[in-house]
This record gives sequence, structure tokens and C-alpha cells, in this order.
Amino acid sequence: MLSDNIKTYRKKNNMSQDELAEKLGVSRQSISLWETGQTQPTIDNIIALAKIFNISSDTLLGVSEGSPTSPASPAPPAPPEEPPADKKPKKSKTGLILAIIWGTAILIGAAVLILSSKGCNSKSPAGNSGQTSAVESEPSAPVGTESSAPVGNETSAPVESETSAPTESETAAPVETETSTPAGNETTAPAGKETTAPAEKVTSAPVETEPPAPAVPFDLFSYCKDFAIKIGRLNGDYCIYQQPATRYGGYENEYFAISYWGDSNMVEFCLHCPLSETQSINFYLRMRGGYSHKYEYLSSKYYRDTGESFRSATGYIDPAVFSDKYPLSCDQYDGPFNGQNDFMEESRIGICDLIHCLKEFVKVEKMECDFSSFEFVNF
Repeated sequence: MLSDNIKTYRKKNNMSQDELAEKLGVSRQSISLWETGQTQPTIDNIIALAKIFNISSDTLLGVSEGSPTSPASPAPPAPPEEPPADKKPKKSKTGLILAIIWGTAILIGAAVLILSSKGCNSKSPAGNSGQTSAVESEPSAPVGTESSAPVGNETSAPVESETSAPTESETAAPVETETSTPAGNETTAPAGKETTAPAEKVTSAPVETEPPAPAVPFDLFSYCKDFAIKIGRLNGDYCIYQQPATRYGGYENEYFAISYWGDSNMVEFCLHCPLSETQSINFYLRMRGGYSHKYEYLSSKYYRDTGESFRSATGYIDPAVFSDKYPLSCDQYDGPFNGQNDFMEESRIGICDLIHCLKEFVKVEKMECDFSSFEFVNF
């Protein structure tokens, strides 16, 4: 309820998160965390918020009856009206009866057609057999009168054509072709190829060839170092290449940079976030002396005019397990104890924003490596 009230009264006063953060002296990330309910403001911040919104602390906490977060429950929807009895559609039985009658008639017609077609098929062979028997029986009657001419013609010519021509062509040609050509091909040509050629290749090839040289792994540290030196500008004892963070998917008024520090042999990625006219916060990811599959992080809140830090935290990040919801392990914290938890949560969000900008930086600048080389598998 508190988070919703902060967001509601901020919008009623036509204030952005940056403006409210500047009046309270906190970061924009803190306002975002309060409004989403991920963290709660301190008592001092609640009192300051109530004064800025010109309301009481109880109203901001939602204790009073006029809380803006208690919306009226919506009225239940009215039940649908039933149509009048005289206008309800009447079910017609006539169409169903007609459909049944037509379906039955179609089935009976189909059965009659099937039976009639079977009857025709069974009668046609019988008729043909009767005709053939009649043809065969016809020569028996006129044998006595016309025995010499028909018999000679019918017995001599057909017998010679049917018995002599087919037997010679069927017995001679297939036997010679099947026994001679396949046998010669199968015994001579394949045997010569299988015994000579493979044996020479198997014994000679391994002796002459050499094992390939191992692939050289990609040196991420050297590539980022050369990128900062060649494209960046020299600024004292380090080279820096800096662009607005919006170029890589970041927020307004923030800056993304890649630097190389020659004295410490360190490549550094930075997200610079102004908080107000007097304060800023920076988030860093560092690779020292080569990439050892771990990153050193640093978050620092400082005064812009002097550069003096009044809150800072350092530690190490394992890119194989770190994610948007993974907490930061703090090896060293400098600053007041009051508000340390809020600062660590603010640092976690800032480091995640820096990694997202780094992912887009690789694409926009068309680096020779892809983002997988940085091994942040959860981003």
C-alpha cells in the first residue's frame, strides 16, 4: 500500500522520479524500488515524502480512511435477460423426420445398385462360356462334308507358329546373356579394385599428413585494451571511450565508458549516473591483468564538485552465476551504517544496468567477439 501511495501522490504532484529523488537526496533507483515494493523507505524518508506531498504520514502509509489505494469494488454484472417465452425458438421435428426418410431412401438405393451390379457380373461369364462351347461344338456337325479343307488349314498353320518361334527365342537368348556377361563382371573388375587401391591409401596417407595446429583462444582482455587505446582518447594516465548510455539502451543523462589504465594494466567498464547537481553514483566492472573469468565491481556515491566518495562497496562477480536477481557479495563497504542495505540494492541494480549496456555495446560497435565472450550467461 505504501508503494502505491508514493507512486500515486508523486503523479498527483506532477513529479518525475528524478525530481523526487533530487528533493530527497536519494537516487532514482531508490524511488523505483519504493514504488515497486522491493524496498521500503526509512522513517526519515517517509516524513520527508509526506512534507513534499503536503499530506500526513498516516495518509501516506494508508492508515486514514481516504487512502487513495482503496478503490471501490465494482458492481457485479447484471445477469443476462432471457428472451420472452413467445419469442423462444421452437425446435422443429419435421426437418429431422425428413432427414431420416431421405437417408433411409439413399441407403436402400445404394444397396439395390450394389446387388444389381453383382448380378450382372455373375451372369456375364456364363454367357461367354456358353458362346465358347457353341463355337467349339459347331465344327463337329459339318465334318462329313467339309473335312479336308478346314481341318488342314486350322491344324497346320497355328501349330507351327505357336510352337517353333517362341521356343527358339525363349531358350537361346536369355541363357547366353545371363551366364556370360554378369559372371565376367563380378569376378574380374571388383576384385582388382578392392585389393589394390584401398590398401595403398590407408598405409600411405597417415604417414605423410601432420596433426593440425591447436586453435588460439580469443584474448578478451587484449582486445578490449586495444579497443580503448585505438578508439578512445588519452586523459592523463588512462585512455577512455565514452558515449551517452542511450546509445546502448541506457537511461537519459547517463554515460557508458570503456577505459584502459596503463599503470595498473586494467580494463574498466563504467556507467556514470548523475543524481543531482551535487551528487553522482558510478558503477564499475574491472578486468585486471587479463581475464580470469571473474570481474571486480565497484559502486561509489560521491560529491560532484570534489569527487569525494561518501558511500562505496567493492567485491567480485562470477559471470557464470550472476543474474538480475543475484545479490552482490560485498568484500568492503565504506560509509555510514544507516542506509547500507539500500545502497547495496542500488548497487546491484546499477551493475545489472551496466551489463545490459555492455551487451548492446558489443552489437552497436560491431566488435570482433560477441557478448558470449564475456560469459554473462544469464543476460
